[in-house]
Amino acid sequence: MNENFLNMFKELNRKYPDDYGLVKGLRIDARDLKDRYDDDELFDETLLYEVRIYYKQQTIIIKRYDRDNWEIEDYDYLKFEDFREVGKILSIVMKHLGRIELD
Repeated sequence: MNENFLNMFKELNRKYPDDYGLVKGLRIDARDLKDRYDDDELFDETLLYEVRIYYKQQTIIIKRYDRDNWEIEDYDYLKFEDFREVGKILSIVMKHLGRIELD
């Protein structure tokens, strides 16, 4: 796995130790332009295409249109009481994504 993603996962695990993980309330999946997921050894963060954030019952997708243009979508309608935590999670994710030199 690539360095920025490892650091992002470590920080999320520190900040959300009771929520982070595959079967818990918070999960992050990423896919590159070659359709490889973040757990694939060939995953290339410089070719990042999409990041999916699963938090409780919500799915937030950050999708790349070109090098500098991205879209954030919410598939499940955010609950008002989850806005604060989703904002914190997005802040951590975007901090680490912002360090990637995209191709």
